[in-house]
Amino acid sequence: EQRRLGANSGLHIIIFDEIDAICKQRGSMAGSTGVHDTVVNQLLSKIDGVEQLNNILVIGMTNRPDLIDEALLRPGRLEVKMEIGLPDEKGRLQILHIHTARMRGHQLLSADVDIKELAVETKNFSGAELEGLVRAAQSTAMNRHIKASTKVEVDMEKAESLQVTRGDFLASLENDIK
Repeated sequence: EQRRLGANSGLHIIIFDEIDAICKQRGSMAGSTGVHDTVVNQLLSKIDGVEQLNNILVIGMTNRPDLIDEALLRPGRLEVKMEIGLPDEKGRLQILHIHTARMRGHQLLSADVDIKELAVETKNFSGAELEGLVRAAQSTAMNRHIKASTKVEVDMEKAESLQVTRGDFLASLENDIK
C-alpha cells in the first residue's frame, strides 16, 4: 500500500535503537561470517535507494557512535548527529515524578520522601538509572515485609500498610544501583 501511495503517503519514522549492535564498522569483526557486513550493506542500499524517498525519517540511537560504520554517517544517510546528555536537576525531578506517580496515586510513597532531595542526590544519573532507583526502593520496602526463614512468608498485615520511605531510597542509593 505504501509503495502504491509513494510520496503521497504520510511521514514514516524508522527507529533503530542500539544501532551499533547491527551496524558495526564493516570488516571489524575478525573471524565473523560477514553477517554484520551484509546487514550494513543492505541498510545502505535501502537508505540510498534508486529513487529518493522524502517521507521516511530514519533514526539510529546508540551510546557508542564510535562503533557505527562510517558509511552510514555520510551526508544523505544518518548525517545529523544529536547528543542527548544526562538530565539536569530539573529533568531528574521530572523523571522521578513520572516514576513515582503510581506510588503517590496509591498512597504508597511515604511523606518523608523528598523528591527534590533525590533529584539533587542523583547527579549524573540517566533516566534509566532513576527508574532503577525507584524500583530498587520499592524492592527494599517489600523486603521489610518478607520473613526470612526456610520458606518465603509475607507479613500481610504489614504489607497492606506498605510505604516506600526515604530510608528505602537512601538504602538503594548506597547500594549503588547504577
